[in-house]
Amino acid sequence: MTDIFTRIKQDHDTARDLMQQIKDTTGRAAKTRAELFEAFKLDLWAHHKIEEATFYTKLETKGERDESLEAKNEHHMVNSMLEELDTMAKDTQEWGQKFHAMCELIEHHMDEEEEEFFALGRKEFSKEEAEKLGERFDARKKVVVPALERVDG
Repeated sequence: MTDIFTRIKQDHDTARDLMQQIKDTTGRAAKTRAELFEAFKLDLWAHHKIEEATFYTKLETKGERDESLEAKNEHHMVNSMLEELDTMAKDTQEWGQKFHAMCELIEHHMDEEEEEFFALGRKEFSKEEAEKLGERFDARKKVVVPALERVDG
């Protein structure tokens, strides 16, 4: 059974991989860049909402409200940047620079979660709680990502 820490780390690894794939594109590969960005954006939006509803809500019930609010604020900043990038032409230098800036924020956030917030969670959650949260995370992810996808036609 996958606990919440392992499950979140799996999403972080996917995000890191997609960020690198997008960084490796150039403005001339706008279609590829747009397709990769769409997958990245949907996965990250879903990740943020599910992580807040499972991991951070549970941390708050254990008295770790400040840490939870900090993470949620960082999610909000990233989501705002994702929305802005989504409306911009993907073949411009400006898009690439903004994407790189957002990636720095995301990397900082993921490192902080994995190093600091996971330590708090491991201290506060029993093994059973962590596994139950991992199950909830998985169940919600299977529903939320498809629900966020654009409808063709």
